[in-house]
Amino acid sequence: MATVAEALQIAVGLQRADRLDEARALYLRILEVDPRNAHALHLLGLIERRQNRRDKALDLIRAALDVAPEMADATCNLGSTLSELGRIDAAAAAYRRAIQLDPSLEGAHQALASLLGGRGGPRDWATAAVAYRRALRLNPQRPESYHDLGIALRQNGAVEEAQASQRNALALHPGFASAYAKLGNIQLELGDPSGALISFRRSLTLEPGQGGTLYNQGNAQHAAGLADEAVDSYAGAARAGVTLALTRLADVLTGLGRLAEAEQVLRLALIRPGSDVPGAIDMLSALLARQGRHEEARRFFADYRYPHAADPGMFRIECLTAVAENWLAAGETDRAVEVLAGVHGHGSRFFTVKSIAGLQQSLARQGRRLERPANPDPSQPRICSSTLATHGRFAHNALEYVLLRLYAETYGYRLETPDWVGGHYFDLDDPRPGGGLKPMHFGRRILNDLVTGRRDDPRPGVDILSPLFLFDYREEWRERVQSWLRPRPDWLPYVDPVMQALKARGNTVVALHIRRGDFVWFRYTITETSWYVDWLKALWPTLDRPVLYIATDDPATIGDFAEFAPVSLDDLAKDGAVEPWKGLEFLQDFHVLMNADVLGVSAQSGYSQLAALLNRNARLFVEPDAAAQRIRPYSPWTSSSGTP
Repeated sequence: MATVAEALQIAVGLQRADRLDEARALYLRILEVDPRNAHALHLLGLIERRQNRRDKALDLIRAALDVAPEMADATCNLGSTLSELGRIDAAAAAYRRAIQLDPSLEGAHQALASLLGGRGGPRDWATAAVAYRRALRLNPQRPESYHDLGIALRQNGAVEEAQASQRNALALHPGFASAYAKLGNIQLELGDPSGALISFRRSLTLEPGQGGTLYNQGNAQHAAGLADEAVDSYAGAARAGVTLALTRLADVLTGLGRLAEAEQVLRLALIRPGSDVPGAIDMLSALLARQGRHEEARRFFADYRYPHAADPGMFRIECLTAVAENWLAAGETDRAVEVLAGVHGHGSRFFTVKSIAGLQQSLARQGRRLERPANPDPSQPRICSSTLATHGRFAHNALEYVLLRLYAETYGYRLETPDWVGGHYFDLDDPRPGGGLKPMHFGRRILNDLVTGRRDDPRPGVDILSPLFLFDYREEWRERVQSWLRPRPDWLPYVDPVMQALKARGNTVVALHIRRGDFVWFRYTITETSWYVDWLKALWPTLDRPVLYIATDDPATIGDFAEFAPVSLDDLAKDGAVEPWKGLEFLQDFHVLMNADVLGVSAQSGYSQLAALLNRNARLFVEPDAAAQRIRPYSPWTSSSGTP
């Protein structure tokens, strides 16, 4: 009769031969004789997992570890089982425990990296990159690890390192189609569309018809000015099931003047599952408005229902925005305001249309209107950002504008901008887009390097696509930026009375911005009011007749500051001191933040960051230090670096 050890060896052979039922039966017989046999428990657990009985597998692997807690391979497989059950944090902990038990266990490093990379998020990508590097130290001949490391590095902003990692993958495996595709994306981000096209062609030669690669090849062709070729790539991507390509295809067709085809593609996008429905609504609305088909557009979007959702009206706000946009384009400002009155949304286009309608209505009541200029000489070097009003809202757009204008002024280009809220509120006169420019994807890194002198290969004639932002705010730019972003004199009667009312109450205006709302949904850093309360207790006695103003999207937080007699816009309105600027109250709050004597910003808030950058009066700026759970002084503008 075979011993337990001999039976275990036979079962392992059966398992390796994929004769799982026979192996399972033998493991069960072993466990009848030796119920605490850790190897049999562990290996039986792997069979249960292969046969999709994961809960049973989990119990068996844990039982094995109860008997032999130092089994690194079982601990790693525990992590894999937990991962398949969606228990991500527990899986990561198991992988880390396996690595502690056996630092040379390549599979644990690889599994931890894949898990964290799959989760996404800034901290996960950085940790995933570390894990991939450790796995590569154990096995430097694995091209898949270089490929996955390249993805993690790119997601974490280390683009040049990501490029090197994909090249390492290709050196080991020259036929690695996905590595060529990922390399192409990186080359496009680094401003090399020609190199990207070579990489995409190689990838498609190895794996023809890949929808994602065709889509990205379309991006590179469009960026290289090969619009007709981009049409073919985007169309091929859409046929391969990448329905997100439909809006890109429509964009290129519009640029080519093939408006009827663009409209047909957009209407198709509105009924295809997985497509960019909000983008298609925005683009079709703009296309119909451009042709003066306002009534047709209003009827269509009033009736539109998305056919692939339990709630067919899930894009109601986007449709109302399109209706309002076409009232606005027809010169019916009051009707546009009426459509969106009482509607609450966070979408960029919704915010833009609603706010511009409100601003134009305010001007109309003064018997005035804002006339956007055309470019007086479009033959001269120029740049544009047609997406300026499509990503983020007021502050995000303004911060994008700062980078664009710094770039334009550095190299003597004319900047063209679409209608955006900051373009109406601030005293700007940039001309409208003249069209005909090549798109520039992933422009933020390139533009930052150009305005700071890290590179010297400027390019005019490009439409620089969002998202964009400056990496640092240099003191040398302060005066210029503050001179650009000043409210138009037309708006001062709406915003100045708030500051006047506060100055009537005290000599030192302390303004705090407390952001909640979508920060909670998106899990951004939350500024705790207790940190500001503790800071105010120390500061308050040192100030000359201070008055505290709270700008917040969560009025419940104001009560936390009761001992300082806080004032909000609502309080001033109730006292009759000011009249709220209906629908544009955020500009009244912004004006206070921009002119306060002491300014406290909210963590990760571009809105209060922009106000701090534009504030010429404050003698003290403070921000939350989430790690230390306190408030600390800071400078919105940084000293210039000695070298680029």
